[in-house]
Amino acid sequence: MILHIIDDEKFLVSIIELFETIYSQNNVFLVGVDKIGYNDFEKLKLSTNIVFKKVNTEDYQREYINLSRSANLVLFHNVYKTYKLKLLQKNAIHTKTAWFFWGAELYGLNPRYNALLPETKKAYLKSLSKKQFIKKTTLSKLKKQYYWNLFKTALKQNKLQYTLTNIDEDVSLLEHYTQQKLKKGWFTYYYYNDTVKSNVKVEKKHILIGNSSSESNNHLDAFNLLKDTGFQNKKVYIPLNYGDEKYRELVIKQSRGVFGDCAVPLTEFLTLNEYTGIINSCAVLIMNHRRQQAFNTIMIALANGCKVFLRQENTIYKMLKREGFVLFSIQEDIDNPGAFNSLTQEQQDCNLQLIQKLYNKHIVFGKIKVEIQKIMDE
Repeated sequence: MILHIIDDEKFLVSIIELFETIYSQNNVFLVGVDKIGYNDFEKLKLSTNIVFKKVNTEDYQREYINLSRSANLVLFHNVYKTYKLKLLQKNAIHTKTAWFFWGAELYGLNPRYNALLPETKKAYLKSLSKKQFIKKTTLSKLKKQYYWNLFKTALKQNKLQYTLTNIDEDVSLLEHYTQQKLKKGWFTYYYYNDTVKSNVKVEKKHILIGNSSSESNNHLDAFNLLKDTGFQNKKVYIPLNYGDEKYRELVIKQSRGVFGDCAVPLTEFLTLNEYTGIINSCAVLIMNHRRQQAFNTIMIALANGCKVFLRQENTIYKMLKREGFVLFSIQEDIDNPGAFNSLTQEQQDCNLQLIQKLYNKHIVFGKIKVEIQKIMDE
């Protein structure tokens, strides 16, 4: 049995479906619920064993200990959540463990890593009340340092035995910051199928910036790069439907000032089909993250023939360039003539063929099954 330590969040259903396809009826999902849940599980009717427990409770800890004793493998779906780090600190596990690297473990917890660019950082901190400012600049750093130390200790004590990701560059960076040599395996939640490519042919002319209302999107620095660009008959889509509410307000205000009526903040929940339709209408996608973020959105954009701009220090940029994708650098390419023109048909075909080759469903599921089996057999 594989025990999944997972949260009640928007990717939960797709993760359960993935593992139930690969290891049918051989999974138990311990779902940590905090505040109001994302999913209506009465309507899901998934033929699997799902256990819901409120995080940071004795009930959750008892369930975790009992289930882990009978598991062949304990898989943590991210470990940046504080209740998971406390769980690892308190409990010794005598079962094999692995964790799926989501990014925040390194980029969010690490007090030495700066994910913000100057314009965004300055404006965001200025928008906070005195109380919020102190919390963000002082208390947050102390909290980060504490949980970063818990995370490093868990790695050092081998409580997280295997690090799983498809971005080798992330693992190299993590090893640099933690001074730990990690056992790594391949894993991704993303796979290509018809739901991530729109079959509707539309004119590609719009622009999409960022993927959430997290300040690590560095929206304001991106806006500054684009402020002198013409946007006649173009929409500038800005996904802001989850994240920091205070930051969302700031981004909406600034976007109106730069793009006027062309700015289209997306603040309501969208279905995957709706989101894919918007991406399909865009010639250009701009992701101004310094850190690894928004991998699924980037891959949906590439599958739909968008021109994708990323920062060169972003490990996704390095990984996708290594795999041969046609990508563009925010630092070097965004000021070039024709930067906001659509990709040529040849460039679009190149990206789609690579996705179909490297990330089709059968390839991804097969590789995941091999990796998990290899861990359990060692």
